[in-house]
Amino acid sequence: MAKPIWKDGLKLLQETTEVLKPTTNTSSVWKEKKALGIMTETVVKFLIDSAPNWVCIPFGMDNNIEKLKEVLRDNPNEESHRIKCMPDFVAVNTKTKEVLLIDVKYRAFIDKREPGASLYGFSFRQIKDYLEFWNTTYLIIVHDYEPYFSVINVKDIEWHKHFHGRIFTKNQYNYLEQWNFKSIEKDIKYLFPELDDMTIKKAINMIPKSDK
Repeated sequence: MAKPIWKDGLKLLQETTEVLKPTTNTSSVWKEKKALGIMTETVVKFLIDSAPNWVCIPFGMDNNIEKLKEVLRDNPNEESHRIKCMPDFVAVNTKTKEVLLIDVKYRAFIDKREPGASLYGFSFRQIKDYLEFWNTTYLIIVHDYEPYFSVINVKDIEWHKHFHGRIFTKNQYNYLEQWNFKSIEKDIKYLFPELDDMTIKKAINMIPKSDK
């Protein structure tokens, strides 16, 4: 039986979901990753706002008042943690009144080398937070190659079925979890079927490029 790819450790870590290469300048890395996240969210907001009758409203912790972020930053309370991991957006259909919670992630690398697998990397307990606090969220994962936008319905995630493995990131001093979403990943039109191909093409051209 072939060895699970996640056990390749360092080799996979060099290619996996971290867009930026490790550096000793932690502050610089954080700022670059923050900027990349903001650019990616802007692309998704453009898509949602471009879909007929849909409006995208900022919702996540980063979009809320500075005082709230300051007060909750080091608060271990469970409700505080729930607030800190709020999804990025609320998408509202002004015609049907449908409301969607949307969280946006950029991934430079989705490992598809193992047959039947699409391995997405997440920080330690991040998926657990989605399942525990925001299980009605849709993840829109953006990458700079086809299919460019992958949609994951958090309600479809099953721990025993989709959790693939965990590796220790030597440079970040924490754990990276890998989840196999091959069977549940959807196209962006799964959420917004009204989007036309021209708009999607414009959004693709807006996706920041990674140095893989």
